[in-house]
Amino acid sequence: MASGQPQLRVYSAGAVAPPLESSVRVFEKRFGIRCGVTVGKPSNLLTAIAASRTGDVFSSGAEYILDDAEESGLIVEGSRKSLGFRRSAIIVPTGNPAKIKTLDDLCKEGVRIGIAVDGCLKGVWDDVASKAGLTDQIRRNITHHADACGSLMSLIHQKTVDAVFGWNAFQNVWPNTCEAIELPPELQIHRSTVAGMISYTSNTELSRKLIDFLTSNEARKIYSDYGWFHSK
Repeated sequence: MASGQPQLRVYSAGAVAPPLESSVRVFEKRFGIRCGVTVGKPSNLLTAIAASRTGDVFSSGAEYILDDAEESGLIVEGSRKSLGFRRSAIIVPTGNPAKIKTLDDLCKEGVRIGIAVDGCLKGVWDDVASKAGLTDQIRRNITHHADACGSLMSLIHQKTVDAVFGWNAFQNVWPNTCEAIELPPELQIHRSTVAGMISYTSNTELSRKLIDFLTSNEARKIYSDYGWFHSK
């Protein structure tokens, strides 16, 4: 494997980083292409990329984030590929102290709910609650707002809330601190985890090679092990 500075600079949102990092390690060994992975809140990463005018590949957990990045000229048009999908779920602390079993349980008096106001989960609570016709009942129990998946899950890790609106894969990413309560299929929201080429890349061929690998059967197996699913 090449030594020195990374040949590819990869940026990833925090909650989609574990399968990406596992896949990148396989890619490095397979092709001898060294990758440096930077993990953080998507908006912060994109701000840093714009300021430094550097980077090769960017991955996040919702297409709208890369829509915005592409519109602002940070992502190469036509370079994006979906790496898999996650479905919305109710996430509770390990042991489920509040005994949450259904969406109706989130409407009970005294239940503390956390939601994300940015990142890949932005607006998901509204989509799910509106499908069920429970928007007012759930909104009155929202006690905490988080700006990204990491800070949202901190509410669960610390048992600050009884439940958050999250993704099924969270249970695989944080198996020691949370459990996923599945929603009925008709209430689920699916969002794509996506990777695209950063417009400042000087390694177009290698960037495409990595993105192609991330959509290979080998990488899909890694994502599946973390709870992602794939379309037929």
